[in-house]
Amino acid sequence: MKTIKAGLNNRFFGDRSGYGIVETLIVIIIISILVVVVISRYEDILWEARKTALQSELINIRQSLTLFRLTRNRYPKSLTELVTTDIVFPHSDPREDVFKGKYLDHYSVGEKGDILDPFGLPYLYNTATGEVRSQKKGFENW
Repeated sequence: MKTIKAGLNNRFFGDRSGYGIVETLIVIIIISILVVVVISRYEDILWEARKTALQSELINIRQSLTLFRLTRNRYPKSLTELVTTDIVFPHSDPREDVFKGKYLDHYSVGEKGDILDPFGLPYLYNTATGEVRSQKKGFENW
């Protein structure tokens, strides 16, 4: 009975030796294609996020430079001064607390104390004009 059943299985389903290797290769190829697609899409999303963060950071830094110039009557000697210097505003009501904070908060700082852009490069800063821009190629004129 066993030989008849085995013979019927081979007759209807064919010889299955090596079939597991072919299935495994197909699965590996499909997974590889999915990984390549996901990684390339992730890199695109990461690039767009860095561009958006750069735009936002440049706006914030430029506003902080303007505020620094208005309150101190000069531009800071370096962008690091925006992160380390306190700004104090009196409140109109003497019973209220005085506002105290930094001109610029929560920015990544490099080993030399420079403020870094989202691409990991220090911002370029002109102390005479107060102009700030990125060093990243393609974004120098933002």
